[in-house]
Amino acid sequence: MASWIQRQGGSHQTQLAATAVISGAAVAGAIFGYQAFRRKEAVQRLKASIPDVNNQHHAEKLTEYGVAAAAQLSKEDERSALLARRAQEGDYDDELILEQLARNRVFLSDEGLARLRSSYIIVVGCGGVGSHAVASLARSGVSKIRLIDFDQVTLSSLNRHALATLADVGTPKVHCIRKRLEQITSWVKFDCRNELFGGSVADNLLAPWTWDDHDKGRKPDYVLDCIDNITSKVELLHYCHSHSIPVISAMGAGCKSDPTRVTVGDISLSTDDPLSRSTRRRLKLLGVNTGIPVVFSTEKPGPGKATLLPLNEAEFSKGEVGELSVLPDFRARILPVLGTMPAVFGYTVANHVICDISGYPMDYSVGGKGRDKLYDGVLAALQGTLERLARAEYGPSLVGLRLPISKDDVGYLVDEIFRGKSVVSGLPSRISLVPWKRPDRGFGPDPEWMKQGQTFVLLELKDLVCMTKDEATRHEKEVLLGGKKLEEVYDVKTIETVQKRQQEMDLEYSSDTSDDGRFSPHPTGRIKRYTRPLIDYVRNEWQTNAKYSHLANPDQPSEPSRFVQLFLSIVTAPRFRRYVVVYLTLVITCLLGWLYILSPRLAEHASLLRALDPEVKEEVGGWFGTNAFPGFDDVVQVGKLDKELLPEGDERLIVVGDVQGCMAELDRLLEELLFDPTNDHLIFTGNMISQGPNSTDVVDFARKYSASCVRGNNEDRVLVMRHNMIEAQTLTDTSSDQYLDGQSTEQAKNERNLARALSDEQSEWLDACPVILNVGQIPTMGQVAVVHGGLIPGVDLNHQDPYSVMNMLTLDLDTHMPSPERDGMMWTKFFNKHQSVSYSSSKSSNNDDDEDAGAVKATTVIYGHDSETGLNINTYTKGIDTGCVAGGKLTAFVISASGEQNIIQVRCNNYLP
Repeated sequence: MASWIQRQGGSHQTQLAATAVISGAAVAGAIFGYQAFRRKEAVQRLKASIPDVNNQHHAEKLTEYGVAAAAQLSKEDERSALLARRAQEGDYDDELILEQLARNRVFLSDEGLARLRSSYIIVVGCGGVGSHAVASLARSGVSKIRLIDFDQVTLSSLNRHALATLADVGTPKVHCIRKRLEQITSWVKFDCRNELFGGSVADNLLAPWTWDDHDKGRKPDYVLDCIDNITSKVELLHYCHSHSIPVISAMGAGCKSDPTRVTVGDISLSTDDPLSRSTRRRLKLLGVNTGIPVVFSTEKPGPGKATLLPLNEAEFSKGEVGELSVLPDFRARILPVLGTMPAVFGYTVANHVICDISGYPMDYSVGGKGRDKLYDGVLAALQGTLERLARAEYGPSLVGLRLPISKDDVGYLVDEIFRGKSVVSGLPSRISLVPWKRPDRGFGPDPEWMKQGQTFVLLELKDLVCMTKDEATRHEKEVLLGGKKLEEVYDVKTIETVQKRQQEMDLEYSSDTSDDGRFSPHPTGRIKRYTRPLIDYVRNEWQTNAKYSHLANPDQPSEPSRFVQLFLSIVTAPRFRRYVVVYLTLVITCLLGWLYILSPRLAEHASLLRALDPEVKEEVGGWFGTNAFPGFDDVVQVGKLDKELLPEGDERLIVVGDVQGCMAELDRLLEELLFDPTNDHLIFTGNMISQGPNSTDVVDFARKYSASCVRGNNEDRVLVMRHNMIEAQTLTDTSSDQYLDGQSTEQAKNERNLARALSDEQSEWLDACPVILNVGQIPTMGQVAVVHGGLIPGVDLNHQDPYSVMNMLTLDLDTHMPSPERDGMMWTKFFNKHQSVSYSSSKSSNNDDDEDAGAVKATTVIYGHDSETGLNINTYTKGIDTGCVAGGKLTAFVISASGEQNIIQVRCNNYLP
């Protein structure tokens, strides 16, 4: 270690890198420290400049929402308002309006513009998103707009507000927008409501048009939800959905920076946004799953991107941090917003409304997921599960069991809590709900309800977990009926995941529900205590040390003392130390990531692309297998699976990894799979025989159920040895075994004994097994082939070398020469890269109407042989040899008729010496 440090200390590159890191940290610390010092000094000057309240500087009374009253209009604004009143009363030439809307007129047509001009639109929320939407609607021709917002213009909102100026700070947002737009589109009628939207006032705020004109009583054509408070947003969307009022909602623009990720879709499709997720969850509790178009961003959070700012620790020490918010239920922390993104959201919302009202064709769809059938199926399966569990306790006479679970509850659990995936395996296919634990009271109906003749089951949502149907069947058998503890069946990670989901449900459901089990629009006590890094708790030493006390008074410090104070603030501040730690951590992490992750992967990617380059093929004189037929005489090269065996309906293909003569483990695996010979077809990846205790039993089992099997390297050696023994007439004559035993390995002795143990019928059946089994086309997988070892990419199945197919582990990148040793690139990486490149090129070369053409050309290989790598599931290769005979697992790869794939495994005994 000392010699390594000495060598690195003398390295010029190491010295240069260390100098760069230290200098960067010093510069960053100096900048941040100086900025902190200047901010603190500026705040002190600002506070000192605020005069006391007296006769000269009087205080003004605020409105009920804590904002200033509307300011007096200037003479110019009064003149604009007067002209607007006259225009709204009809004293404005229609030709002038049409000239101002000329570009929209030729774009939307006369009929479309007429529908837009006669429309009545309500905009709730007039901040960064709402102001841009209103401005666009008014400029496009909408003549009746109701503005709803309780808030006022603030200095910090000028970076994103479409119309506010510095003179508008402190005035209500609704009047600011009306005042500015009346100077642009004076004929537009604005109904300003300086009020907070809530469920109790929804009937009044969303009422028909109330102005005394020919449109009085007109219902709103559209409602624009531009609210950034979740409680008001949920109440608005639920009201509009319940009363069939067209509505479009803008999700969170905060912490977003990529305008290319902004899209319009159904609320059930919105992702990657905390506001969207919380809104969707609460609406599901109210029975609203889909049918609301929203504008949202698919941009994902990441390192270095903006996040919700934490509260200062000093605010927690003062008491209730909820008092920092504008109103109860409003966030108290600052949400970073890039000024351009609210405009993108606002214009997207306005664009959708303009095109929809005017009848302009829109190419995008806002349809929902359409998962009602899935929810119905999951609910029916849950009903059946609980009835089986109840009958196990009360007997078969129990019928008509009633559950306190609805289809909406199922959708909430499956999609929002468990993300549509199994909590055990993470698979999204064949999802079902099942009780996690056996309750102390059992699964029977509640006795109190039974007295009233109701077979009602006491069941809470947090009692249920999401699993695949196979996992649910196993859970029901072993835990709910078998009495096993959860720790005996599941690992620690799975149990912790379930607990995490249950805690999440407590926060999202229990805390937001009233006594009747439904959503309460105004939850309380939801402000959480946000902790800060421990490094922040270290005080600045120079502030508490007595020898620096003469520097503590900031009033007119001298230049030397200011410099000393600045320097001490930099080097002792917790923020400086935090930034140094963060900077060094980032540098080291990036360096290690480059050396051990990114650089090797880039090099591997470049090597694979070079290996597939046709120019390299010419340099090496051709690739293995592409210029000659393989030489073979005594093996079946390619077998074709009967099309009648391809799964349909409830049928399945079950591909089993290397069994190696472990019959007991195979029985347990098939029991776990609920194997049905009438609906399931077995396929073995070779190496059915050899080192386990029951090789001949495995062969008999496969023959009994007409299973398919490919020839593995173990079968090949044993069959070759058996044929040689028959020719030498030593199959039954053991007189030469003593001599051979002295010249052979233990494996050869076992294989010789196995060759004698095989009957003629078993030997003939194994001889008929092909080296490659062409399964055929499977949905989502393309052309499927089963082999034992692997396939050489780019070579036809009939041209593959049998020995290589049974034994390969790696490939030479230049010649594509296969090897049974690990002395090259894993053939699976090579094959997946070749298939992905070929699949992409085939898709790009076909028309849009022929989307399946590329899938037909893609090939998926299911293989065994590589127990050292173990389970290795990639896009185009599925390795399922998991070391059964060596005490690992026996794996089954299950394929349904729809192409859904599942992995089932059982533990195995170790049969190796």
